Amino acid sequence: MADTLTALGPADVRRWFEQGLRSLLAVRRQVDVLNVFPVPDGDTGTNLVLTLAAAARAAGRLGPDAGLTTLTAAAARGALVGARGNSGIILSQAMRGLARSVAGRDALDGPAAAAALTAAAQDARQAVARPVEGTVLTVATAAARAAEEATDRSLSGVVTAAVQGAARALTDTRSQLPVLAERGVVDAGAAGYTILLEALAAVVDGGAPATARAREALASLPAPRPAAGQAACALGAGVVGAEGSGVGDLEVMYVLHTTAREAAALRARLDAAGESVAVVGGSEGAEERGLWQVHVHTADPTAVLADGAEQVCVRSLTAPASGVVACTRLPGLVAPLAATGAVVVLHPDPAGLERGVVDAGAREVLLLPCDEESAALAARVLGDGPLLPQRVAVAATRSEPGVLAVAAEQHPGPPATERLAAADDVAGRVRTATCAVAGLEETVARLVRPADELVTAVVGTGTTDVADRLRTAVLAVAPDAEVLVLGAGVHEPELLLGVQ
Repeated sequence: MADTLTALGPADVRRWFEQGLRSLLAVRRQVDVLNVFPVPDGDTGTNLVLTLAAAARAAGRLGPDAGLTTLTAAAARGALVGARGNSGIILSQAMRGLARSVAGRDALDGPAAAAALTAAAQDARQAVARPVEGTVLTVATAAARAAEEATDRSLSGVVTAAVQGAARALTDTRSQLPVLAERGVVDAGAAGYTILLEALAAVVDGGAPATARAREALASLPAPRPAAGQAACALGAGVVGAEGSGVGDLEVMYVLHTTAREAAALRARLDAAGESVAVVGGSEGAEERGLWQVHVHTADPTAVLADGAEQVCVRSLTAPASGVVACTRLPGLVAPLAATGAVVVLHPDPAGLERGVVDAGAREVLLLPCDEESAALAARVLGDGPLLPQRVAVAATRSEPGVLAVAAEQHPGPPATERLAAADDVAGRVRTATCAVAGLEETVARLVRPADELVTAVVGTGTTDVADRLRTAVLAVAPDAEVLVLGAGVHEPELLLGVQ
């Protein structure tokens, strides 16, 4: 049996990250199933794995001689940049609190470990605009309190107390949130946090492997009961918007380089426009620029974007995921594309494309470029080497209407590589044109054919009196065609037309 540690050094913390990641991987699907709050999108376990994996990679890039301060700071930044979902955002901030607490230390004894868990809980809570009890925040606070109050102040005593405090609080989450009580489950994020503490205990005490502890911790937890009305709604599960279209239907995430003062103002704006708001990371001084991670659930993605946003990824929380990454440069097309089940990357950049592919949650992903530039970018990202675990098939879409047309016809099921030929066929049958509003009728007469089935127009902000004119012009040529008018979300003097 391994000796019990009396202090945590850099090598021990590395092992904690590694064993924590293995533990989460072992029970990822079980944690996903528990995910019913704040929305039942079944991805908390996956998001925790992706976030901790980013932290572990950042720590792994350091040499073996890296000290505790450098190691935890690198892991915290890796978690921030790689955070996925609400749970990942919270975990990244817990790691930031840990790094803040251990700064300047060579190792952690019992009292220092308790202080680190307290700092982790505090920073995690500050990550959320409206903290809710019965969640990971409650469990992190309970674990920290138990660690601080442990009568045995050794490292083992403190960590054991933290695990026990977390386990008790985890069980209590079932009665603290109505949605958890209705489904008979504990909070998914809280379960993930408890598993990470179990991994820490495995490093400190030896004995049972961390993965075995994780499985045991979840073994006694009941599976979710069906939600009220779930069976009756099953027939509508595949219909976009079947579960409503209110605030919070879309998850928007992006990174932003800005100051703490501007980040605080953004947080207040997002809090009024959405739910599950987090604006985290950044800088210490109010006017010092830093990297911030932004997360919000909203019905209107254009209302929550910030100037200078990068890696903008948007997905629907209600539509079945299609295994598609759709690129666009028009904010107004984000919501319609996300409604098809695609992960939408706005203003694609290399990191944004990589993020979108991972967020698609499929072994094989179909990527839809919106122009030649994004197609070249995709080829460059995918050609850099086996950085992504997924197989990615890049479709022949080279226009915004082409992306809309292909995304609308994608459904969960066949692998992306099997769908590529059909996607390219759809893209090849889309004809596009741009025109001034004054030349609408002339362009329609030239572009539309009698057998065409769908004409889509993307119009800029402030453009009026287009829908009726377009419909009249189209039906004069193709009487059976459907006409769809979408807003570009930006000022654009010309209309963009797409015909199928």
